[in-house]
Amino acid sequence: MHYHKPYTDKYYYTLDNQRSQNDGICRYFDYDALITGTSMTENFKSSELDEMFGVHSIKVPYSGGTYKEINECIARAKAYNPNLKLVVRGLDPGMFFDAPDRMRTDLGRYPAYLYDANPFNDVEYLFNKDVIRIAYTMIKADEAEGFKPGITSFDKYAWWQQLCNFGINTVLPEGICYSGAGEPVHLSDAERSVIKVQIAQNVTDLADEYPETEFYYFFTPYSVAYYKDLVEEGTIYRQIEAERAIIELILEHENIKLFSFSGIEELVTDINNYEDITHYGAWINSFILRCMHENKYRLTTDNYQAYLDAELDLLLNFDYNSLNGQVDWADDFYPEALLNAFIWQVEPVEVLNTYRDSIELSQAELMSGQHDGSEGVRCTGSLPYASAADAGTEEQILRDEFAGAKIKIQDIGKRHYLIFYGKKGTDNAEPAILIDDGEYRKTAEISVNFQDAEWQQYIVDLSEAEGDLTLYFCSESAGEGDDQASEFIYSDIVLY
Repeated sequence: MHYHKPYTDKYYYTLDNQRSQNDGICRYFDYDALITGTSMTENFKSSELDEMFGVHSIKVPYSGGTYKEINECIARAKAYNPNLKLVVRGLDPGMFFDAPDRMRTDLGRYPAYLYDANPFNDVEYLFNKDVIRIAYTMIKADEAEGFKPGITSFDKYAWWQQLCNFGINTVLPEGICYSGAGEPVHLSDAERSVIKVQIAQNVTDLADEYPETEFYYFFTPYSVAYYKDLVEEGTIYRQIEAERAIIELILEHENIKLFSFSGIEELVTDINNYEDITHYGAWINSFILRCMHENKYRLTTDNYQAYLDAELDLLLNFDYNSLNGQVDWADDFYPEALLNAFIWQVEPVEVLNTYRDSIELSQAELMSGQHDGSEGVRCTGSLPYASAADAGTEEQILRDEFAGAKIKIQDIGKRHYLIFYGKKGTDNAEPAILIDDGEYRKTAEISVNFQDAEWQQYIVDLSEAEGDLTLYFCSESAGEGDDQASEFIYSDIVLY
């Protein structure tokens, strides 16, 4: 990609090296919008930006990137592509006090030879053993049976969410101990001067150079746990004063729309949204895009003072020790399911009531007064246990040899999660669920244990399914070789 657009009709290109591949992406791809920033922007989906804003975007993040590095990426992209009309960029609060020319020299040798106009130092690219190895592997790959050419999607490029766990037990497994606010430390004149140079050089000058381009910038919303040490040190005043200076510098520029979500208490205080004290789940990236589209949480000359006062008040007065008792959801994607209604403007649907006319029951019955008084379905039968190597359960269900409820859903639309509560009626029972849209058939993976007969919450990811669905809720015997009748009850079944 250093010399031409990828030949995606012939080879498969894996996007997995930001600092070596991003420049080629900016140089040769077709786009009119881009997403960039640190790892806080890696979980954005360019397809969501495209759908919400009517653009065709690329995603070119720089993990750990400084303001200078990210700004230079945008500048090169605009130089390569004059049609660039929209930029989404994160501004990390942890880098407010960086020197304007700081680069991440601690990440290994920087491939500057890819970005300059000197053709002679390209020898470092042309005779790079890693490049030669990758090229050879790609050439040989297209000889394999069933090979499909293409490229990593920008939704999946740099996507790290699937590698992580979320919640207080992951972020602060040993708990948190807050000792109280320290003596105030304020922003110095020297620091204010550095910030002024930093923001002009690496944020606002580029916007002035290209007034026809819209820049959607946002402060990346770290969790309250990040700010605990700053409050104890008293440097939280310095941090908020730096933020104030940056906001005032940015708001002078009409083609920059500046957003901040750090004052949303229910977001930044819920550690279920985070995999560490700063990195948030992809649902927050989706939430940010929707807020930008709806012009929510935008900072203006009229509201930024009140926003800063509220943010400081939250951070100074928050009960940090209360995080120790916070619920850590059994399924990490429960917060995403709850946000989906806002992100995609779709209301949750109560399945048993809404689709009652489509329900088929086999060895099952509808029951009132189940979880939290809601309706449920009790499934009985002896559906055999399916081992990892045996698709017997799925095959039986699709032959309509199921013991439970079959429910037809008309057009799932943008509803991405099925949430319900379940409990055993017999000790040998386990939930068995299948989602079928004609093409997409998936036996739902249940991520929580079911060792007792109490109600437990279950979440099924439906984000890859589309159109009309048929949902099967069954009871499965809990052990291989167990053909005794089992009973499992499903209740409070909702599509989010």
